[in-house]
Amino acid sequence: MSYDAKGNRPFQWAGKSQHTHVINDPFVQELMKRCKFPSTNEEATNDVRDHSFEVLEGGSRTLSTIVTVDGGYTEVEVKKNYPSSKVAFFQFGGLKFSLQDLENLSSAPFIHPDEMEKFKKLERFKLAIPTKATSLDSMSMIDSIRTPIIEFFNQERDGKTYMETLKWLVFHDFKRKSIDHDESLEEIKFGSLPNRNDQSYNDTVVQKSNVDGQGFFNVDGELFNLVDLFRFHEVVDEELGASGILGYLTNVIEHIIIVHCIKEIVTKKPSFLKRFLFIKDGPLGFFGQTAKLHKDMRELCNLYVKEHSLKLVGIEKSGSFVEHAEQITSGENACLEQGQALPLFNDYIYKHILPGPTTKAELAKMKPYASTSYYSGKLIYRSKSDRTWVLTIPIESCDEIKSLNKSSFANLDEILNAVDRLKCDMYENSIIPIALVNQLVSLANHPSSIILEKFAIQSMKD
Repeated sequence: MSYDAKGNRPFQWAGKSQHTHVINDPFVQELMKRCKFPSTNEEATNDVRDHSFEVLEGGSRTLSTIVTVDGGYTEVEVKKNYPSSKVAFFQFGGLKFSLQDLENLSSAPFIHPDEMEKFKKLERFKLAIPTKATSLDSMSMIDSIRTPIIEFFNQERDGKTYMETLKWLVFHDFKRKSIDHDESLEEIKFGSLPNRNDQSYNDTVVQKSNVDGQGFFNVDGELFNLVDLFRFHEVVDEELGASGILGYLTNVIEHIIIVHCIKEIVTKKPSFLKRFLFIKDGPLGFFGQTAKLHKDMRELCNLYVKEHSLKLVGIEKSGSFVEHAEQITSGENACLEQGQALPLFNDYIYKHILPGPTTKAELAKMKPYASTSYYSGKLIYRSKSDRTWVLTIPIESCDEIKSLNKSSFANLDEILNAVDRLKCDMYENSIIPIALVNQLVSLANHPSSIILEKFAIQSMKD
């Protein structure tokens, strides 16, 4: 790495001719020859036509309410001289509105501002954590991260907390039907816990009865918390900080907000759950250190899809899958027709989207795509209004990815029809709930991050 500019000394620029050593190296040349790339659009055409299916219009109209969840964060420097210090600010939003209100709005000749306000009644949740060279109450970097997360999960919201919801999810209390037929878990295993007094705690089994209302439990005289399931302590570094966990934490909290809504509906009026469509910005899965939670979420979805017709969808806005969707739905080589959907099964993904094996024998040995993180399957939907979305919808088992088809997804036609009815012309292939909630919670680089930076610096001085 080059030397940074400091004081009166200049930045060290890279040499202008050093690339020749890389280009002429036999090892590098041979390595480049071995690289493989996904197929071209023309090669994918036959697979698209063989495996796509028509989306049926109409169908069940039980769905009446949309709940959309999104979150955003920005990391700011609160001390710019060496060593620099950073703090991250988060904002999450849950937006609920009636599908009928939206349809009435779209058919009106003039939109009154009061009508538009129905779609701006957003509930916001805020969080801030130190991420580098910043200590909270003189604690270690790991505990400076854990403590605000624990406090956030224990904040009361209408008399309930997200910690109660997390416990409900990981101990499978959603399976508790009666005292005589209780399928919830009495204990769970933590892959690791934060080190205490130079002692490590791996594969620790924790009894549900030992976890208190705020998520705390005791192991050998040391206090831990349910949020340690996220395993952020494994990647937080006292010197480098915790910037690497921010995306994973955002995804976890977005999921917990959705699960909290589901829990409250089922607790108060189970028959109402079939009326709701829950929309998450981004794919339905847990990633990095939090990946194990995808198993709990799959168990929840499998039960509530069958018993309460749960409808949940994740919408992707960028990445390799979105780029591929654009290739097969636009231009002269478009092969996915309007009104059709394409399930993205294992062989298709590794042949046409992500680099992988090419022969049938090699493909057969591949594990299901994202089997350790997703509790959902992907599909590309091109609506009759010629909008294209990459969606993830819960599926019963990761093994279904190998032969994913329409029957793998419950309530599929109803979900896709609802997504089409939520279309938005403001942005490319966007939908109104995601566009609105993102606009109302996202923290822009300018001016939000600059203002938050000044706010943090001033607060710390005070």
